[in-house]
Amino acid sequence: MNVKEFANRRGSWFWALLCLVAIGAGCGSSGDRQIVRVDAEYDPATISDTSWPIAEGTPGVAQSYTVLADGRLNEFWFVITQGESLDDGIIRITVRPTDLMGVPDPDPNSSIIDPIDVDTTILPPVLVDEFSVFDVSSESGRNVLAGEMYAIVVDFVNRSTNNDANAIARVLGQTNALGDPYLEGTGSTGESGVGFTANTNDYFFRTFVLQPQ
Repeated sequence: MNVKEFANRRGSWFWALLCLVAIGAGCGSSGDRQIVRVDAEYDPATISDTSWPIAEGTPGVAQSYTVLADGRLNEFWFVITQGESLDDGIIRITVRPTDLMGVPDPDPNSSIIDPIDVDTTILPPVLVDEFSVFDVSSESGRNVLAGEMYAIVVDFVNRSTNNDANAIARVLGQTNALGDPYLEGTGSTGESGVGFTANTNDYFFRTFVLQPQ
């Protein structure tokens, strides 16, 4: 699994296009060539107006989405930054099935990817509106079908000193001030192993699927 920062989120369409073209131009006969395509996303041109703190008191946040095309989940992008805490820490990211309302399965073992543990020191600075990229292309069992719903879930794991109750990370998105930001999914908050509740926010994301060309 590879985690890296991308450029400013509002310019990320260029990198998505570059990724699609580069893989589509790969070697091989036309019968075995595969291409990575942008699938579900919530990446408006406007900047974030809300964020969710990841800490002991607010341990989990999720964004559900509806798959648009059959394929294999290849990578996903999410806007996660450092928090205002002086501590660093570990967050865990999974991708899980949801109920009909888009609320994720509370069981982390339902994830279709291996859990990704992230040291918050490698994330963008607090509230910097940039995507981080999570490459899961080397994993098996990532087949998805159009119409299925999944959620990207971020969980608090621990912090380095336990001396500061402030957030070690923040997930950025938008409120419903102008209507439901993303109609094919929902933001939710809660705790893995306990349960999640849908809220009125949606958090920035982009997914990619691998398909035959």
